[in-house]
Amino acid sequence: MAERVVPVDLAAAIWADLDVNLDQENTVMKTIQARFIVIAAIFCLTQSAFAQKDLPADDASTAAFVELCKNPDDQEGRSFCFGFGEGVYQTYLANRSPNTKVTICFADKNETRNQILQKFLSWNKANPQFNQERAAKTLMRFFAQSYPCK
Repeated sequence: MAERVVPVDLAAAIWADLDVNLDQENTVMKTIQARFIVIAAIFCLTQSAFAQKDLPADDASTAAFVELCKNPDDQEGRSFCFGFGEGVYQTYLANRSPNTKVTICFADKNETRNQILQKFLSWNKANPQFNQERAAKTLMRFFAQSYPCK
């Protein structure tokens, strides 16, 4: 008669098998985490490399802003200009009292940031008296004059 081999402790065998699988999963997770950290670090370094354009610390004038924004081939400068303009507008929205009338309305939702920037540059050329004012103040003046609410 053939003798049947039965594991002495079936539970111990199952737990040993689970431990091996868990160790493999932990190794895979550590590898994924390490790759994620490397990718995140590269992304952060890349972002900081592109974010080098800025208004000079001692000159936040409209003239300095226009100088930075007028070259269509300077992608870093243009990106700064778009972000600065958006930041000025978002600050206006965030700080506006809910009881006051909205004075700036961008009615044409199809107008691009580049088109708005070109309008600003043209407006600035026609209004050089604002070149020594802070760029944010001049942008607010431009927005209010060029995009009034009806």
